[in-house]
Amino acid sequence: MNTLKKMKIVLVVLLPFLILQSCGSSSSEKIEDEQLSSFMLGGIYFFNGYGGTNAVADMMIDAGYTTDKELVGGYKEILEFPFETSQASGIKSVFKSMWNISNKEQLLESINDLKTREHTYKAWDYARIVNNANMGYACGFLTKEEVKKITLEILPLARKKFKNWDDYFTDFNKGRIDWNSEDKDSETYEKIANTITKYDHSIYKILPLNTDKE
Repeated sequence: MNTLKKMKIVLVVLLPFLILQSCGSSSSEKIEDEQLSSFMLGGIYFFNGYGGTNAVADMMIDAGYTTDKELVGGYKEILEFPFETSQASGIKSVFKSMWNISNKEQLLESINDLKTREHTYKAWDYARIVNNANMGYACGFLTKEEVKKITLEILPLARKKFKNWDDYFTDFNKGRIDWNSEDKDSETYEKIANTITKYDHSIYKILPLNTDKE
């Protein structure tokens, strides 16, 4: 997994409004990982940072991961805390320019606003919460434990509102279009939203959003 650790998200991808059942496994053992599942709520941002679904799939292939257990470990490495602390100054600049956030208190307030506001497209809110929380860790506003707590609190809300990951990412993309239909990255995000759950060895196949509704 050390090879994956070197492939972290570049800051440029933050600019656009910065935020089981086995499948193909040799084991029939049910796999669950609540922490990884919670970080997966913001996965569309992280996938975009790594270059899209094909690039992420290639990362797993190049690392030699084939079983569900191996893939879960690999995805934990790239989806949990994907931003580097070396990006702190750039992230703080993005927070200030895009969110008017300059400190921990303002970040937590914005996260709570996204969490509690009435909005048509809640996946759009939930994904940004997870993305921004991870950015908050990288720039020193939040601890890892605080980020874990935030993401784990959002997971049951997403599970209650959405049947599966396809519904979740469809809603996210609608929310993004509603925010800015002319954004230059709209096509890129739409492509990821349409493929993130469907490619071979997708973590979204291994860890369903709701095992009882699939």
